[in-house]
Amino acid sequence: MPVVRVTYPEGALTDKQKEALAVPLIDAVMIQEVNPVNEVARNATFIVYNEIPKKNCYVSKEPFWLVEGMTAAGFFNQARRDEAQAAVVKAFTDVLGDDGKSIEMEGVRIAPSYLLRLYFLLIEIPEGSWCAAGRPSSALDIGHLIGTDKNPERWSEMKVNAAKMQASRPS
Repeated sequence: MPVVRVTYPEGALTDKQKEALAVPLIDAVMIQEVNPVNEVARNATFIVYNEIPKKNCYVSKEPFWLVEGMTAAGFFNQARRDEAQAAVVKAFTDVLGDDGKSIEMEGVRIAPSYLLRLYFLLIEIPEGSWCAAGRPSSALDIGHLIGTDKNPERWSEMKVNAAKMQASRPS
């Protein structure tokens, strides 16, 4: 049950684009928690759009998007992080389309060019730091609530990840 927050300068997304991005952005993170994504999981997740005045944007005169996916840490390993990142990029290119421009940086071609200004931060909340339904919730609590425990292979992977996260906490 991740939280997705998208911050961008005013006018960088239309209402129609925000509506079109909502489900794929939620799913980009949620599918790493439970696959297939079910209605309980999707309804336990929310997305917030933060449109900020252009006068408060100093990075670029061009539009930019900061997408933050906050989730319990026990759900992720590097392969899952990579998949979530790729899904966020796909959501934006599906909705915003191809601007017909590309940029080459250090031998890497970036197309469409606006992807240079799309940042995705996967913020993994340490075990013991997530509160849901009015009580502290571990990744395992959340996984049980949204149905991750229905997939034995995924549940086993998650239990190992959560144990590693819990063991690495200093207190």
